[in-house]
Amino acid sequence: MKKLSLAILFIACLSTGLRGQENNTTEAPSVPVDPITKMITYEGVVEVKGASAKTLYQRTLEWFNTNYKNPSDVIRENDEQGNKIVGKHRYKITNPPDKSGLRGDAGMVQYTITISTRDGRFKYEITEFGWKQASAYACERWLNKTAAGYMNVYNDYLIQTDKEMMDLIASFKDFISTEKQVKDKDSW
Repeated sequence: MKKLSLAILFIACLSTGLRGQENNTTEAPSVPVDPITKMITYEGVVEVKGASAKTLYQRTLEWFNTNYKNPSDVIRENDEQGNKIVGKHRYKITNPPDKSGLRGDAGMVQYTITISTRDGRFKYEITEFGWKQASAYACERWLNKTAAGYMNVYNDYLIQTDKEMMDLIASFKDFISTEKQVKDKDSW
């Protein structure tokens, strides 16, 4: 009887522990995937009434210079005639918190950002996400839950990527769309 009670207690604890682990996995966000390239791609066109392509290009360049610590390292193509800037940048991702609440380093993710301007609007595209590993590792592999080697932690990486990109998009939309106030130095 004592052995039966211990066996039942053991099974109850084991099943509770497994259910607890199931609840710890996070659901991946619905990241945008381009239907043609099958790559994670954040893109859009933002209307800015009354702004010339040149003005929007200057604001875009100013955003790159203020948003990134080392803009000359980020900017790979600066086409003033074509009103287009292409950059490559990286951000850090972390593993989910361990039992003590600490998040360990999971590496860096690199992406390509392209912003093009025309009169009254600008277009952005953020794509080519790659997890920096010994060999190339496209972040799209995080989406394939049936692939060999898939790990639930990839959901957490996708959540971090989505948050990072949404914050980045909000930052440049606000910066580029807003006309900067210029102080009149002659008015005193």
